[in-house]
Amino acid sequence: METSDIYSLSELCLKLVQNENSGIQCADIYFEKNNYINVEIEENSIKNNETGEDNGISIRVIDRNGSLGFAYSNKMDRSTIKKLCKVAIKMMKVATPDPDFKNLPVSFKNYPAVKGLFDRNLKYLEIEDSLNYVNQLINVCKDDEMAISQSGNFESNYSKTYIFNSNGLNVSKKETSCLIASNIIVKDKISKETSSGYERQIERSLSNLNAINVANLALEDAKRNLNRKKVRNMKVPIILTPKGTINLILKPIAASINAETFQYKRSFLVDKRGEFIGSEFLNIEDNGLIDGAAGSQVFDDEGVPCKNKKIIERGKFLKTGLLHNSYTAGKEGVESTGNATRNSYISIPSIGITNFIMKPGDIMVEDIIKDIPKGIIFNTTGDSPNISTGDFSGLILHGNLIINGEIKESLNETMIGINLKDLFQKIDAVSNEFKIYGAFQAPWVRIKSANIIGGVN
Repeated sequence: METSDIYSLSELCLKLVQNENSGIQCADIYFEKNNYINVEIEENSIKNNETGEDNGISIRVIDRNGSLGFAYSNKMDRSTIKKLCKVAIKMMKVATPDPDFKNLPVSFKNYPAVKGLFDRNLKYLEIEDSLNYVNQLINVCKDDEMAISQSGNFESNYSKTYIFNSNGLNVSKKETSCLIASNIIVKDKISKETSSGYERQIERSLSNLNAINVANLALEDAKRNLNRKKVRNMKVPIILTPKGTINLILKPIAASINAETFQYKRSFLVDKRGEFIGSEFLNIEDNGLIDGAAGSQVFDDEGVPCKNKKIIERGKFLKTGLLHNSYTAGKEGVESTGNATRNSYISIPSIGITNFIMKPGDIMVEDIIKDIPKGIIFNTTGDSPNISTGDFSGLILHGNLIINGEIKESLNETMIGINLKDLFQKIDAVSNEFKIYGAFQAPWVRIKSANIIGGVN
């Protein structure tokens, strides 16, 4: 569809809603146009590839009692718009009133300038060109004598979004993204033991994507986890790799400062705003304004401008440290933080992060490790902390023993148990190096001590 058609349809929709004498307070229309490519690898060969479009529209109407009606379609024409308005209004009339709803966002005069969110090469990428990146993954696995199999994928996406509402908001944006991921299985020829390693990269620009590097990192991760060793129970320092920092610090905090979770008192940080919840090394922000970053946005999925939001400074959970959409912001009597997000046009807005960052420290990774007589490297786990209580007890899927400042054998049947508030307080060093995984930026972090449950009786 042409842009002029979308504007014409939005005007029709708002006119139909405004002419409906049903006590409607506000309404919004969300258009989304997506072009995508997806290529999948199984057993180190291409098993599936597809290219296509996913376009659609959704309409949300809310009356003066807060009752909400919602309808969507992947057809965008005048007849469909009329039907969607009728369905949304009909649903609104039978919906449960919600006195906590205040209003949808108003129009904004100024939006931030964020560069590097659109790459013309990705918009016009052909599936034949994308196969080059997948073949690079395949060749890395083929060329290594220990690698026996690989799964992975390449994705690219070009999207254009339009948001209109009855309060005068009228915005649009275009964005691109691409992803390459590799999961490689290796086998030790002597011990016959196998292990796997995973790595991925998400970028806004195709020129920043490095498939060979992703595959090599996955290969290194797999080899590092070979010849696993059981250990005894102990209480020792823990080094979180960037992946470990995401698992045990960034993801739990991101979930806990979601204003909806917070308002329902399902967060272990409830009643902790304005208090010190961690050591001085814990500094976290949600920054949607970084040029070219995967999580950056000019505005969120309700049309609210994105910003840089400080969450925790020197261990202090700021009173303004929650992430809001328009609903939770209205419920609390504050402004939306620009964190409304939709999975697609088929969903109403929820709350999500932009670029969620733990700020780096001033010490090298080697210096964090070198003084540890005995400790643990924590890389990944398949378990998640309890967000309501902050308790975590989980298996270390990928981790290594530290002996006299050196990284030794990988761990087998080893678990860690700690409460997150205790973990945050015990952070005593943060590296000046960091890695970026999609919307997360994470350094290496040293935890003074944690309980390790080993597989040796």
